[in-house]
Amino acid sequence: MTATHCVKDTENQIIGFLVDGVFYTDYNIKENIQYIENLFLSEKGDIVTNENLPKCTYQQAVNGVKYQLIAQENYFQRDIQEELLCWKQDALHKVLQLEGSRQIGKTTELLKFAYAQYEYIIYISLFEDSYQFTEVLRCGCTPLEMEKYCRRAQLPHFVNSRKTIIIIDEIQVSPMVYNSIRMIRANLDCDLIVTGSYLGQTLNKEFFQPAGTVAYLYMYPLSFSEFCRIFEKEDLLKTLDLYGGEENASLCKKDLENRESCAGYNELYKLYELYKKIGGYPEAVKAYAKTHNIVKCYEVIENLLITFEKESRNYFRESKEPLIFRTVYTEALKEMCREKRGTGSKLVETITGMTKTEIAVNSPKQMISRTEISNAVAWLGYSGIIGECGLYNNGDVNDYIPARRLYYMDCGIASYVAEQTALPKDNIDGFLSENFVYTELMRLYKKRAGEKLVKGESPCFSIYGGYELDFMILGKDNTIYGLEVKTNTGAPASLKVFIDKKLVDRGIVAKKTTGGHSEQFDTIPIYMVGVRFPYI
Repeated sequence: MTATHCVKDTENQIIGFLVDGVFYTDYNIKENIQYIENLFLSEKGDIVTNENLPKCTYQQAVNGVKYQLIAQENYFQRDIQEELLCWKQDALHKVLQLEGSRQIGKTTELLKFAYAQYEYIIYISLFEDSYQFTEVLRCGCTPLEMEKYCRRAQLPHFVNSRKTIIIIDEIQVSPMVYNSIRMIRANLDCDLIVTGSYLGQTLNKEFFQPAGTVAYLYMYPLSFSEFCRIFEKEDLLKTLDLYGGEENASLCKKDLENRESCAGYNELYKLYELYKKIGGYPEAVKAYAKTHNIVKCYEVIENLLITFEKESRNYFRESKEPLIFRTVYTEALKEMCREKRGTGSKLVETITGMTKTEIAVNSPKQMISRTEISNAVAWLGYSGIIGECGLYNNGDVNDYIPARRLYYMDCGIASYVAEQTALPKDNIDGFLSENFVYTELMRLYKKRAGEKLVKGESPCFSIYGGYELDFMILGKDNTIYGLEVKTNTGAPASLKVFIDKKLVDRGIVAKKTTGGHSEQFDTIPIYMVGVRFPYI
């Protein structure tokens, strides 16, 4: 074995060597000096060489290389990187808790961020805890204990400054670690991010919420904007005329497909149709990029759901809950498709009120309680598989009722589940279009406070008499937007009622169109509902 480079930190201190292309810390070198041909120990115990080795920084030798490898494998450019950078630059220097469902790329994006922005990265997965990070906490989480940890993990010497970032993954596994967030933050000066796929588990009584210490970010599957970025169409999405330069409210489907001037709109609509089918889970998108086969994407989603079900068994309290798990989120889609419009019935209550014959389990003899079904529904929400939609009752934004409807947080999962049902195609198409709009709007509600363009907790629908409006949005300037999603050429009857009753300030129809204006409402391409809000 031969040392090829001397590795220094930004203070010009030797922290290790590259030996046959692999980085070894200085203390690891000393312990194995006899195996390296051109390195020796002096009488004082220092590492010396008989050659004038070239020098490089740790960033060049390790972090830069790791960043290139992970970026090549995961080539999507995610918006979360900008959010992470804003957090790093925040003077409050809080711990960051990054939330989101399984396999949306949280760990990948965090490591990308760390390799690009920090000199020293300490990544800890509590699923394994191979180097006993819990021992660090038991001993007081001092810089000395962190130095011991770094030696066990064969990392460079611990640097107690903001040059160092500690990433604790799957933190929901350990109440002890989660409850130590404040102590870690108080005792160490480095940046700290915690994350996990099932952070709903931290709502249990064993976990103490570190209020005031933590800033929160929520990560989703790829948005439609990020999806367009992969196909080099994001600029088109963000700059194409929202209203098509047309005076009419919309163009009919036939005109849209035949007009040469609609080329850009057609390109984006084709991407929208693809995204609505495969969604934004990175592995599903990669599968399509490699095969152009939607069935392969569904195989990825199926495996994701199987894994999700198996892992979720660790968190259920009742023995039968895992058995009804998949049935619950299938029933959610069925109920959304056949729900009687204009009632505002609470979908969660509808599902939990089903009898054991309506929700089948492996053994028909097993009785299923409302509590067990309710727990399964709640867990789907905590885990980021489904999201809640509220209700503005009677068209009044001050009469808010939470969680009156459920949507899937990823279009690919919604489409995959829909494929497993025998529901009419028109019903499914309508629901999947609404589901797309929901996921795009939800991102508006989860932005940081200074960037939010909307008020409220989540997207809402509204009812007035026997009329139901798909979505009602309260802008940050108190403008009330009424949004109706159309998959056919019919008139937006509910929207017109809300406009006539002066319950909304602006009416918007989202459909397949180039967009346009009319006396009562505006029409926009459905794929622009999130990225182009507030529709100016």
